[in-house]
Amino acid sequence: MLMTVHARTTEPTEPTDTEALRWFWEAYAAAHDEIAEELTARFADHPEFGRLLAAMTPEQLRAQRAEDLERLRRAIEEGDWEGYFARLREQAVAYARTGIPFHSWMPVVSALRQPLLRRLFDRYGGEPDRLRRTLLAVEDLLGRALAAMGEAYLSEKERVIREQQQAIRELATPVLSLREGLLLLPLVGVVDSERARQVTEELLAAVARERARVVVIDVTGVPAVDSMVANHLMQTTEAARLMGARVIVTGISTANAQTLVRIGVDPSKLNTAGDLRSGIEEAERLLGDGAGAGG
Repeated sequence: MLMTVHARTTEPTEPTDTEALRWFWEAYAAAHDEIAEELTARFADHPEFGRLLAAMTPEQLRAQRAEDLERLRRAIEEGDWEGYFARLREQAVAYARTGIPFHSWMPVVSALRQPLLRRLFDRYGGEPDRLRRTLLAVEDLLGRALAAMGEAYLSEKERVIREQQQAIRELATPVLSLREGLLLLPLVGVVDSERARQVTEELLAAVARERARVVVIDVTGVPAVDSMVANHLMQTTEAARLMGARVIVTGISTANAQTLVRIGVDPSKLNTAGDLRSGIEEAERLLGDGAGAGG
């Protein structure tokens, strides 16, 4: 069960002392099943790996062990290191997707070293030079394996995080189609520069996709309207107007209205309504009048 990592940032290099690895293989292959059983029993109650082990049938577990062992054999005896490292990357990606933290691997690696060292000392203890070279080769192999797994794990973890962040942003910034030609964008929470950019992109994409003629942007859920938010509203309004849609901004509180005036925003450039209901009624009137881009 030498840990066996999809995505990669650098190609792992092959171990150099192949003769010492063959010595290691002789000892490891003979004791593989025993070592695997020992590790399985040890980590049956592990908070992360125990859950993975419990989800596998005995047949699945034996098949995985056999595949891991065969990949390692091909690497050491036939030089197929790409197949071995590919197996490692696949496992690391699976760990990232199931939420196993990277630091949880360290006890597994430490636990693997102990039975390996014991058997290597038993087999080569009387040959100091061979034992030394074998130990160095094993440490080198484990280091390369962890590096390959770590890169694949972090790459996949970053991809998962990006997808989660995108999903959260989409949930926090839904562009809703109320009827033909009418979109509603309810803004809730803090609007920073990154979110402001995303809001504009998503809204304009929806305007083009839905061929919207009126957009209602409700800022009731925005706690504070500062100069950045105000500039964002102005830019979004102008961009939508250039695409043939009018924008109605609703939910501007008295305090936020005073802030807009204080920072120099010209209220006449924003088509506003007191609350969401009034804004939708105004939008319906504009649609009923056949309004397109206007002011």
